[in-house]
Amino acid sequence: MYRSNVSINEINSATHFDLTDMPYHGGSTLSSGALPKWDLFDGAFMIKRCSINEYGHQLTDAVNEELACLFCKALGIPAAQYRLVYIKYKDTETGDTIEAQAALTKIFGDLVHYRDVRRRMMLGEGTDAYLDFSEKFDIQPALNDLLFLDYITNQSDRHSKNLGLVGNQMSPVFDSGACLFHDILDSELSESYFDKVPIHKTFGKRLDAQLIFALKHVHPGFSFVFNEAFIYARFLDSLDCVKHYYSTKRLTFIKSLVKGRLKHVGRFFAEAQSFRNSVG
Repeated sequence: MYRSNVSINEINSATHFDLTDMPYHGGSTLSSGALPKWDLFDGAFMIKRCSINEYGHQLTDAVNEELACLFCKALGIPAAQYRLVYIKYKDTETGDTIEAQAALTKIFGDLVHYRDVRRRMMLGEGTDAYLDFSEKFDIQPALNDLLFLDYITNQSDRHSKNLGLVGNQMSPVFDSGACLFHDILDSELSESYFDKVPIHKTFGKRLDAQLIFALKHVHPGFSFVFNEAFIYARFLDSLDCVKHYYSTKRLTFIKSLVKGRLKHVGRFFAEAQSFRNSVG
């Protein structure tokens, strides 16, 4: 049953939220298909990553968000805690009431977005920005961890407002739902997508090139030991927790994508170690 008046004490048990009469902050239904984001319960929690696009097709953003959270936890990477819920909301254009899956998370009260860090510290752009950011703050190997996660899951929307700092350290990973080709319908999935690597929206390089650069020139590894078989097993454990939300075709696609990307990272890692050894 959808509930419109949930107390802050009930937030962790409620699964269906009626937001038809609740004002939202930010977001749009126009271009990307991302739904509005609601700050709930005195600004302490946020509903986000609603998985439906402007054509009424169900996307996988919300469950991807939960999967990324579980996978980070399995590797010991700090991440925001998400929980899958269902919402009922009113479309801002048509006025229609729509039901969709969404992800619920607790808001970081002390988060400073990278966008604001860059302005305050007058960081450079592209590669220079990455170097400046790494040098000025205690963020390695956490930043490499994020690049790793984004590459193997094909994160297409890591921008200046979904990475940042808590104090002088990297914030926990959050807002990772735009991954695993979330916006491609099941009927269109194929291996032809495996080589479509997006540009990192914050630092300007393709995700694979950015990760190789980071391993060679900034920090040689991650916060976890890179073992391809171990990491893939942890990913499968995480996927198993949410597999019932995906179609059989998408599950097969996701497994093949991540397994292949992990092999690539193994090569990147070896290439970076060889490079570092050669330059002393």
